[in-house]
Amino acid sequence: MEMDHRPRKACDLCYTRKLKCNGQQPRCSNCIVYARECTHTVQSRKSKPKTRCNGGNNTTRADEVQNLRARVQELETQLTQNPIKDNSHQSAGNHNNAGSSMILPPLQQALPMIEMFLNKLNSVLPLFHAGTFLRLVGECYSRTPRQRDPVAWAAINVVLALTCQQISSPDGDGDIGARADHTTEYLNRAQSVISDVMLGETRLLNIQTLVGMVMVLQSAHDPTQALILIAATIRLAHKMGLQNRITSAHLDHEERRQHTHVFWLVYILDKDLSLRAQQPSIQLDDDIDLDLPHSLPADDESDGDAPGVIATADGNARMNYFLARVQLANIEGGVYDCIFSTRAAKRSPEERLAAANSVLEALEKWQAEIPSEFGGAAVITSITNDSTSLGLFCVLHSISLRCMTLINRAHAWNDEWLPIGWATLVHQARDFMILFERAWSAEIWFRWIVSCPYVSSMMVLVTNNLRNLLHHRIQLDSQLVDKALQWLKAGAEETQREDVRILRDICVDIVQRVERKRAAPILGVCPRILL
Repeated sequence: MEMDHRPRKACDLCYTRKLKCNGQQPRCSNCIVYARECTHTVQSRKSKPKTRCNGGNNTTRADEVQNLRARVQELETQLTQNPIKDNSHQSAGNHNNAGSSMILPPLQQALPMIEMFLNKLNSVLPLFHAGTFLRLVGECYSRTPRQRDPVAWAAINVVLALTCQQISSPDGDGDIGARADHTTEYLNRAQSVISDVMLGETRLLNIQTLVGMVMVLQSAHDPTQALILIAATIRLAHKMGLQNRITSAHLDHEERRQHTHVFWLVYILDKDLSLRAQQPSIQLDDDIDLDLPHSLPADDESDGDAPGVIATADGNARMNYFLARVQLANIEGGVYDCIFSTRAAKRSPEERLAAANSVLEALEKWQAEIPSEFGGAAVITSITNDSTSLGLFCVLHSISLRCMTLINRAHAWNDEWLPIGWATLVHQARDFMILFERAWSAEIWFRWIVSCPYVSSMMVLVTNNLRNLLHHRIQLDSQLVDKALQWLKAGAEETQREDVRILRDICVDIVQRVERKRAAPILGVCPRILL
């Protein structure tokens, strides 16, 4: 193989192990850790031409994991020979001795969880660059709790929290309570150093850590914590200029991609939480000058391995989920502006109608661009045995349905609106209820994100049954409504919330009215008397 005689900064150890060399003299930090001589005798080789294959990204990630395992094994051997006298068993909440409390679970426990996060969730919503994060893990585990960077330690805990919360265990671990407890434990650890994350030196890692915290907190019934944290996150993102391509022009290609990915995740969370809470979002669309995810070069990756891309089980269809979420977040901003903003209240009826039609047109265009294989009910069979992706699509379609019902003001008694787009809304509501039923389990993390669209879907089907007692899907729709009522009953018993119980009673009453109206022709009774 032809040699390249250009000077190389990395020493032999760092070069052969693919570690980051700081060039420190007389020995770099990695040579000190591994107790090696710091030499520069191995010549650099010309890099191989880049190949575009489906498995390239997975192979690189596997190499990173293998290197990390080898590195940590050597470190563990050294630590065994030279034990460190340090009390690392203190609670993460001990703020009086924060340095010694920065403990982490054993690597053999943490690494499989990190791999699951990178392969399942991070590959769709790219919060971290896999190789960069694995190197961060290796560096953090190579230090004692007192020596660890608080922000890096918090980032690892956030990833562990996201894994426990949003990714089902491959061995089918059904201990729901333990998973929830572990999620809370890891999140509390990360939040114990939140002052370092928010007020320390502003780096991309700080923002990534905060974004991860918001991703965990967004699933709460009360989104207040997530709303407060996303506001602070956006301010730090603005401080770094993530919303503007000019501020990252001096960075290398991979760093620019990371900056762009993180900003769009911030944007998605901001618009999602804004519409759920009916509060103004922080990020203005006019202040953004960035490429959308699909416009970003993909390096060595093929379309199937590019960040954000999800493929069907047979590989015949794929879509960029990350891009779809960004575009839908933009529509969510339009829905808020059209319905809940102060400006909307000051518009004339004609202006409000024009704004609503504009947002509805954008939403319908977005829905039309989703491949049929990833539609509400179809996605159940197209991505079989992938509960993580199924949950992500359940969230996607719930947001779409929320936007549709809000923008159309889908109330059962609006006779002027019902004939216009009613059939489309009924179809989407039915598909979403089928998807929800398949994705639902007691351990899902997104229950409070999708519950309102689910109840709205039930009301749409009930209203449709009330309007048309003879439509050909009434049997299926009635079954879906019955299951939704059972779900509401269980929710009322679990939460002991009065508003949930009242909602269930109202829904039961409406369903009973529909059943009486359906029975009226058989009994020979006037339907109006029964209602």
